[in-house]
Amino acid sequence: MSTHGWSRRIAGLATVMGLGVVLPLTTGAVPAYAQAQLSVTKTHEGDFARGGFGDYLITVTNVGDEAGEGLVFEDTLPTGLTVNAVTSSAPAGQWDCATAADGSSVVCTVASDLPADGSWTFTVQVRVAADAPCTVTNMATATVAQPGGSSDSASDPTRITGGDCDGGNGGNGGSILPINLSGILPMFNNISINNNIHSPGAINNTRQTFGLNAP
Repeated sequence: MSTHGWSRRIAGLATVMGLGVVLPLTTGAVPAYAQAQLSVTKTHEGDFARGGFGDYLITVTNVGDEAGEGLVFEDTLPTGLTVNAVTSSAPAGQWDCATAADGSSVVCTVASDLPADGSWTFTVQVRVAADAPCTVTNMATATVAQPGGSSDSASDPTRITGGDCDGGNGGNGGSILPINLSGILPMFNNISINNNIHSPGAINNTRQTFGLNAP
């Protein structure tokens, strides 16, 4: 090829690129839309009892079109709950969890990539304090570093049973007061009722004498 012919080809290429036409000169480029996209769901089974244990089941799903790299899962527990144990369906030997010294939270990392349309579950077993609130809300968050830096969270309101959380008197009904006053205070056993019927000449008047209950 002559020098002049090569120069013309270079000039033509420059003109095309100057018009904003993108040429497929690079292979293996990832489209801008390809990324991981996390979705987190959080559930538990039944009510949690004071002084007992309960399990939260958290599912992390990649609903994107690329595998997610660098997954971090975090569960910060509400007052009255502490972490007792954590298990995961992530590949064995590829996940690790660190629990706060006071058990108030847990952070897990996974070395394996979470594939597109794939999901992992984390089961967080919690210990319920004897004075836990009657209702708590637990929230978990999952984040993936690459690609896209996706993050999602889910909360789960939970009812706690036991003690005054059961409606007073340990759930057995009875007086709403700390003590039962029956038989302590004398009560009047008669009442006075005065129901007037507003019609000419019509009066309904019932009256009884007050007295004390016999011992």
